[in-house]
Amino acid sequence: MFRYLASVFAICFSSAESSEELFWGFANLTSGDQYCPEGYSLVGSQCLMFVTFAEQSHSDARQVCHSTSGELLAITTPTQFVHVVNHIYAYGYSGRQFWLDGSDAENEGNWVTSTGQAVPRGTPFWAALQDSQQPDNAHGREQCLELSSLEFFYLNDAVCEDKINFICQYNPQKQGKLDFATTTQVPKAVPMEVYSGQCPAFYVEVGGLCLMFATWAEETWQEAKQTCGDSSDLLAITDAEVLRAVYLYLHEENIADHTFWLGGSDSSEGNWVYTTGESVPMGTPFWGLYRGDSVVQEPQGGTRENCLMLHSGGSHYFRDVTCSSKLNPLCVYNG
Repeated sequence: MFRYLASVFAICFSSAESSEELFWGFANLTSGDQYCPEGYSLVGSQCLMFVTFAEQSHSDARQVCHSTSGELLAITTPTQFVHVVNHIYAYGYSGRQFWLDGSDAENEGNWVTSTGQAVPRGTPFWAALQDSQQPDNAHGREQCLELSSLEFFYLNDAVCEDKINFICQYNPQKQGKLDFATTTQVPKAVPMEVYSGQCPAFYVEVGGLCLMFATWAEETWQEAKQTCGDSSDLLAITDAEVLRAVYLYLHEENIADHTFWLGGSDSSEGNWVYTTGESVPMGTPFWGLYRGDSVVQEPQGGTRENCLMLHSGGSHYFRDVTCSSKLNPLCVYNG
């Protein structure tokens, strides 16, 4: 079946007269959504096409997206990233690699999309091991942006000539001959509520919350809970937007060399919960990667490491650690 579909794909591009008709005829077999044009599905608030039936170089993948009134997907916000990763796992696309819109081919280290928009760097977007973070431009040849199962679908730099799957994002400005005038407008994402009160002394507003980064105290997890006091808790991060805001604040304030306690633990092994009773979100884009005999995703400490931290060496992704470790408390004011 897949060989047949691949041949259909090849035929699409061998005949300029019939390429649109054939491609969209195939796309109808794979996806569709009332909010999106043929071949695209609603993921979060975007119309996306996960092209799993063909493998192309980065430039060829862009051309395919253009032929379907789209562009390679540009990931620019944590919420958008969460929706994409969740969709990949929900639809069984594990084991694949996908091209995204992004490159630093024109200026090494300056990652931009095809429209010139900056590709966000750091956490929670790019893959990070316990002591390093992508992109690494391995062998001086990796200048295009991908999501790879080898990196647990974090952003990674790769060789542009590699042939892999790709994700297209519907772009009405690239309609060409195709008429999607009747397509229903995609609903917009709901903005996160921002804390409207004034934060007390030692607390700062970050990501809509009043947070205290207690860089002056190095304590065990239990001690850190006490330091937060009656009106605060160790921070519970359940939203990737908050993780991003914390990461940016740490770098803006030049305190990224500190490692902080969060309020999560798995005293019942493998069942990670916060002191608030909320579940700790698992997987990408919250937990970092760890290289042992192979690259795996945290948590990896077993019964020895039952408390949750944002580790400085691991780019402030979630990592498990021994609860008796001495780290800085990160408290959230509850009012």
